[in-house]
Amino acid sequence: MLRVRKRDGRLEEFSKAKIIRTCLRAGASKRVAERVADEVERRIYDGISTDEVLELVIELLLKHEYPKAERYDLKRSLLRLGPSGFGFEKFVARLLEEYGFKTETNVIIQGKCVEQEIDVVAEKGREKYMIECKFHNQPIYTGLKEAMYTYARFLDVEGYGFTKPWIFTNTKFSEEAKRYASCMGIRLTGWNYPVNEGIEVLLESRGLYPVTILRIEKEVLDTVVNAGLVFCRDIVKACEPKLRALGLSKDEARRLVEEAKKVIS
Repeated sequence: MLRVRKRDGRLEEFSKAKIIRTCLRAGASKRVAERVADEVERRIYDGISTDEVLELVIELLLKHEYPKAERYDLKRSLLRLGPSGFGFEKFVARLLEEYGFKTETNVIIQGKCVEQEIDVVAEKGREKYMIECKFHNQPIYTGLKEAMYTYARFLDVEGYGFTKPWIFTNTKFSEEAKRYASCMGIRLTGWNYPVNEGIEVLLESRGLYPVTILRIEKEVLDTVVNAGLVFCRDIVKACEPKLRALGLSKDEARRLVEEAKKVIS
């Protein structure tokens, strides 16, 4: 029996079906997904890390369907958002706007006890959310402490019409955080949580692939992300002349647009 070592050190049995499902979700054909899973099974060893499996899947997908390989790498593309200099709170605000929310970022509010800076204020219909954004550049859990901290801040600003606190993270929530949030009425959105409504689903269902999913030089990505071009569709919409106005060369701008088109096509 082949086992895969997860990031927390636990070992679980290797599953070809899981590889196939993930490839299909990324948009690969069933034929390609099954071929990739077969080759992965032949090449891995007992105790291989999940990161090594990911690298192998991406390598194999690149041989068959380039855009699908990039989509498979969505989780790590979110981890790369931080070092680019673009605030995760602005990324969350842009995402929510795609779902019909009106948003503001970095809002200063005088609470009952102390001044509070709210990462994102999001309104839709009768709901007004106080959103706390928790970004991690490593795949670590957002835990109970962050959930309790968020609820304490929500209580301090309850006079400003907020209906519910909401925590966004690019990674996973601990089980303690989930239980506390359920008890206290905190909305949570993270990787694969809630089931079928996690941040990856919100992005994929609208084709909102972060520009950090592209295999482009870091300096180029930093330039466009700092200019507010967060998603691949932003790059395509901006077109080459606007990208060159940011300081990119003609070749850099052209390649960036081409790569973004491949992902969203």
